[in-house]
Amino acid sequence: MASKQTFLAAAWSEQYKKSYADLQHAEQQGADQVAIALMKRESTPGMRVKPIEPDQYYREARINDGDRTIFREDAGAVLFVAVVPHDDIGKYGRKPPGA
Repeated sequence: MASKQTFLAAAWSEQYKKSYADLQHAEQQGADQVAIALMKRESTPGMRVKPIEPDQYYREARINDGDRTIFREDAGAVLFVAVVPHDDIGKYGRKPPGA
């Protein structure tokens, strides 16, 4: 008998929903693959998950050469924060006030 796959709970911020809607269809498919992989605690080819410096509050997962999913894992859940160009990752390097 096959073992059951467990998924982390997931939530998507309004910012993620907006940035996702702005993506082209192919980029959305890549973001979908990354989101499913993160919820299953698996990986996709080239995904490369790493913390964002300096505070390491958020993490990034590579969608393609130019785009990254910004997320945070907490209490058994994944919070998807945004999809951003690689050059904009620095905006997520600090822990938000009050977090």
